[in-house]
Amino acid sequence: MRKSILIFSAFLSLLMTEYIKAQEKIISGTVTSKGENAMPLPGVNVILQGTTKGVQTDFDGRYTIEASLGDVLEFSYIGFMSVTLPVGTSGVIDVILEENTEQLDDVVITALGIQKSRKSLTYAAQDLNAEELTKVKDANPVNSLSGKIAGVVVNRSASGVGGSVKLTLRGNTSTRDNQPLYVIDGIPLLNNSAIQPNNSFGDIENAGNRDGGDALSLLNPEDIESITVLKGASASALYGSQGSNGVVLITTKKGKSGMFKTSVSSNFTVDRASYLLDFDDRTQKNVDDFYNEGTTAINAISISGGTKNAQTYFSYANTFASGVIPTHNVKKHTLNIRETAQLFDDKLKVDASILLSTQSIRNKPISGFYYNPLVGVYGFNSETESLSDYEVFEEFNEERNLMAQRWFRATSDIEQNPYWILNRNVSDDENQKLLASVSLQYKFTDWFTLQTRGSYDKNFYKFERRIHATTDGTLSAPNGRYLYNDIEDTQLYGDIIAILNKDISERFNISANIGASIRKSNLGESILLDSGVRGDLKIPNIFTLSNFVVGTTGVNPILQQRIAEQKEVQSIFASATIGYNNQFFLDVTARNDWSSTVSDPFFYPSIGLTAMLSEIFELPESINYAKVRTSYAEVGNDIQSFVNNPINTIGTGAGGLTPPTILPLTELEPETQTSFEIGTEWKFFDNRLGIDIGYYKTNTIDQFMLIDGGVAADFLAINAGDFENKGVEATLTFVPIMSDIFRWDSNINFSQNENTIKELDPRLGRDFLELTPIDVNSYALLIREGGSFGDIYGRKLRRTPEGLPIRNADGNFTQAEPDENSRGGFDLLGNANPDFALGWNNSISYQNFTLNFLVDAKFGGEVMSLTEAAVDGFGTSDRNGEILIFDEATNAETTIPSQEYHQMIGGRNGLTSEYVYDATNIRMAELSLGYNFKLQENSFFTSITTSVIGRNLFFFYKDAPYDPNVSLSTANGLQGIDIFGSPSTRSIGVNVGFSF
Repeated sequence: MRKSILIFSAFLSLLMTEYIKAQEKIISGTVTSKGENAMPLPGVNVILQGTTKGVQTDFDGRYTIEASLGDVLEFSYIGFMSVTLPVGTSGVIDVILEENTEQLDDVVITALGIQKSRKSLTYAAQDLNAEELTKVKDANPVNSLSGKIAGVVVNRSASGVGGSVKLTLRGNTSTRDNQPLYVIDGIPLLNNSAIQPNNSFGDIENAGNRDGGDALSLLNPEDIESITVLKGASASALYGSQGSNGVVLITTKKGKSGMFKTSVSSNFTVDRASYLLDFDDRTQKNVDDFYNEGTTAINAISISGGTKNAQTYFSYANTFASGVIPTHNVKKHTLNIRETAQLFDDKLKVDASILLSTQSIRNKPISGFYYNPLVGVYGFNSETESLSDYEVFEEFNEERNLMAQRWFRATSDIEQNPYWILNRNVSDDENQKLLASVSLQYKFTDWFTLQTRGSYDKNFYKFERRIHATTDGTLSAPNGRYLYNDIEDTQLYGDIIAILNKDISERFNISANIGASIRKSNLGESILLDSGVRGDLKIPNIFTLSNFVVGTTGVNPILQQRIAEQKEVQSIFASATIGYNNQFFLDVTARNDWSSTVSDPFFYPSIGLTAMLSEIFELPESINYAKVRTSYAEVGNDIQSFVNNPINTIGTGAGGLTPPTILPLTELEPETQTSFEIGTEWKFFDNRLGIDIGYYKTNTIDQFMLIDGGVAADFLAINAGDFENKGVEATLTFVPIMSDIFRWDSNINFSQNENTIKELDPRLGRDFLELTPIDVNSYALLIREGGSFGDIYGRKLRRTPEGLPIRNADGNFTQAEPDENSRGGFDLLGNANPDFALGWNNSISYQNFTLNFLVDAKFGGEVMSLTEAAVDGFGTSDRNGEILIFDEATNAETTIPSQEYHQMIGGRNGLTSEYVYDATNIRMAELSLGYNFKLQENSFFTSITTSVIGRNLFFFYKDAPYDPNVSLSTANGLQGIDIFGSPSTRSIGVNVGFSF
């Protein structure tokens, strides 16, 4: 009997299984948006609830999925409210999704990763989504912010792919670092740059000017979901002593519930050296022959998916680039894994991720005069030979029994065979990053949540340079030189935050946070090995530590271990936003920092108020949104480690210790910035027109400065100065055309900033501060009381009252007499910062085609080309015609050939006023034309896209003889100066992406 029951049960189960299978059917339909301008929605997730089975709608909003009677389909799309529908007898389910206005407009990621309603913000914040960052992809995602965010100025590195990026928000505020704080998923990012050049020559330690790179270049652009820029002190006040330069919040992608989705993208561009000086015909051919046609390939793959309770995101990306300068190449690999989970009925949220990145660069381009191959290329002026004749760059030297440098004339301290430099002065940079983080969030009630986070962030920078014998002796010894520099930066971060969001009554709501954090960093822990300039190698061209000459020449090499700049900052903080009737919002924050670098704790408060005019008043139907805001805040900029308590350096000096050069003090304080801003936001015509305009004023006091330390030490550190920035920012968004098949979205960003050095300090002994040394350059960047940050000084040509150049009785052109603005033997010639900047960003779609373009413009400011001055001195520039001058020898006006005139005033120590240009430029920064392929309903792929892309394509207007948007350094001393920087590139290529 029991056996019969088992057989019957098995038969019944088999029968039921076949019955259930018989109920599975194909469900299809179309998903559209709700409203008068209803449109198909591509990329909507259609999930069989309770499983990982799902699909996405195609470009026309269509989908097809297998389901059974009684199953539930869930439709979800960013910016729209989700819909769940049961499967009935019909095989067609069409869905209309309604916009979630809170999700679209109101939720913004703010300081510490806290989400806030946009209408409650009392300060300016602007964001970009992933599409804006990857339409025309750059290996460094920060470059993609240029022209797209008001108040942001981005200068691309002259070091090419893998180089650092200089980004400033609302002007320069400090004599030290002016870069903003970067935050990834609520965790401050360690972005300490290893080495940055700050003058025209470079120091002996680095054998020339080199860019040590930054952590931002190690990120994968495809991992970024969005970037939010917090511009003012009120927005960044919760970061205390880290927040004075603003904050860039990076939100990365994470896994989504549903079937696993794989996305692949490949970006390939051809890069050509562009916007070069005008050379004579012979030199132009040499320049054309020297530069390569560079290429950049960026490939990425990501896999995302999971269940309702656990999701996975995995990505891998690589970059392979060959530069326009021969032998320059870059290899980068990035791996990212992120796991998220929602447990215990979604009360506990877990988020853990790890990022690994490595980048190797051979012969990264350098700037300045020393060891720069471009000096030899631009200065080659042989009348009988071509530069290509010296691609065979070495020949056997019988006297020394080695291969020696071959050049058409005796080498100088700055001019050598460029092919020798590239092949026998080889440099290798290796940068690596490890970032691991975990976050736990538990929701105790509907209105109370507790969150804790922790991260481990480590950067490795390794640099090697091998300089062969017979290289010029300015930066090398007779037998060559070997440099090895290994730097490690480490940061540990942890915080705990209690989050409260509760309706106190029908009219009052409070959103509050209180927490504590700890940040512990070790920066610049390094080992430096250097055989030296006056030291040497025992055997030529053997680059090992055992080959260093030690103790026999009287000048030891550098064998130095530098202890890291250790710092610990403990903080408590709180914020509260009180809303009344969804009309008024009062926002207050407070943070107290205890830093190991200073003796006393420091308090950083902010307060702001917002009024929603569209909620208070009955406005015309054409006005959808109206708001005014104002805020005041104080933030800081911590001083560097070991200033109040200096330490020795372990090295090869007497006793193995090198004493500190800064006199110890205990009363130093962090820089303090006070900021006030006011603004208004309006939206019209169903949000098709929007404007956001604001005014701000900041004062940064207690700047960190060094003065003469007397007999006790080289320097004494003091707090001094008051730097003021004030300006206006405006953003205009509009949709000129919107229909079922055609849409045009446009965005204009405007920013204007005025900087004034209100005060320095009498203890400096003079009314200016050097950003570059004034005794070794033909220019200077000085901070002068009453002047502006970025003021460029140089040698002004003596002219008649009518403006004619004066040649004295000795036949020379000389420097003008100093005036009231002259300092340190130099004259004020201009300022590197623009008067105002504009960005015009556009996205146009027609059926399956998309067109995107960005026009980036800067108006005003000045730049100086020391490259052009040197080229004039070489006599290789293209100077035609004649110049009218006043000759004191004859006391009359006369003309001389332009080539002769420029060769006399040019050169590396020339009269640099003649090489200052208006920095105004308007360029086509980005352009892409794409096509989204229409796929069959049963296609294996969910999307396939391709586009033709271009970056830095052309200038509508430019006065300078080079691209003035390129920066030689992220340091302060080379703003607006070009000194044989690697040329800007024009990039054209293709981008292909698909998912399945």
